[in-house]
Amino acid sequence: MQQLTIFKILTFILVPFAILFGLMDIILLLSALANPTFLFAVFLVGGFCIYVFASLFFITKHVKHNMPAPASTKDWIRVNAYVSLFFSFMFLMNSLSMFYMGDAELKTIIDKFLDTQSKLPAEFTPALFVKLMRSISYFFFFFSLILLAHLSICFKLLKQYAYLFLPKDPA
Repeated sequence: MQQLTIFKILTFILVPFAILFGLMDIILLLSALANPTFLFAVFLVGGFCIYVFASLFFITKHVKHNMPAPASTKDWIRVNAYVSLFFSFMFLMNSLSMFYMGDAELKTIIDKFLDTQSKLPAEFTPALFVKLMRSISYFFFFFSLILLAHLSICFKLLKQYAYLFLPKDPA
């Protein structure tokens, strides 16, 4: 029962992120039509959004009311959970690499980036970007930990509530 409560809390924490990332994904999809290299990122973000909403419907509609769910619901959750797992590991690895990167090395990378930008205001200093990159790394580190915990509990709940999923049609 405690696992179910934690899952609900984590789900409701992830829903605003899924909404925000979903809106960003629509914009990224429009960019991906012009530049197909963005399609993989669109796929990852879309899979995360689908996973969060599918698990939200599973927990609020089917588990809470002990209502049967079509087998496709389990498939949607499972497939997009694997995509979200990759998404989470990617954020976790990026965050950890930022944590272990020294300020001097990070400042060098940011200096190279700022050299390519032509008209940035004077307030945008390399020190500001180092702070910003560190803050973003902390955010994505904790976000990925929350998502990994959610995924772990979700797989356990899918096994525990397997009786709620209706069998597939033999056709």
